[in-house]
Amino acid sequence: MKKTSLYNYIFLILSLLLLSCADTDEDLQDIYLEDFLKKNNGTEWMLENDDLAVYIRLNNSIDQLIEQWRYDPELNCYEYNPNIFIPGNYAVLENSTDQLTIEGDAILSDYECMIFSREDNTLKVLIRISEWQEETVYFNLSTLQVDDLERCVNQGEKRTDWHLY
Repeated sequence: MKKTSLYNYIFLILSLLLLSCADTDEDLQDIYLEDFLKKNNGTEWMLENDDLAVYIRLNNSIDQLIEQWRYDPELNCYEYNPNIFIPGNYAVLENSTDQLTIEGDAILSDYECMIFSREDNTLKVLIRISEWQEETVYFNLSTLQVDDLERCVNQGEKRTDWHLY
């Protein structure tokens, strides 16, 4: 009887030690494996050519997932959109270490999904518009601070028809 109690006690102690070690390993793993949004939170990107100047900032926040500044040459200022995705019209399908996948609403969105990936100073955005149509957009890490861009004062109504580019 004493042996059985001793074995049960040893088994209980070993079980508790194994469980506490497993929790510690998971906690350590979470520290080293950040998802895409955490790794790129606050990073600012630009897409600029002769006809277009667009800046975006990635945020680890559903309410303000991707902010956008688009240059308006007529007003000589940047129109600001606090979130290019309309709340309720998209879903985050994947937020892994290397990739962010956003699915658009089948009826209300003008895209099926967007896949964001980063390689050094380049942000690649694969936009699947339909089953037969895809477009890839490349942003470069911005050298300007987007908060320093001159915003348009009278933007009027908030625009809901903005595209990423």
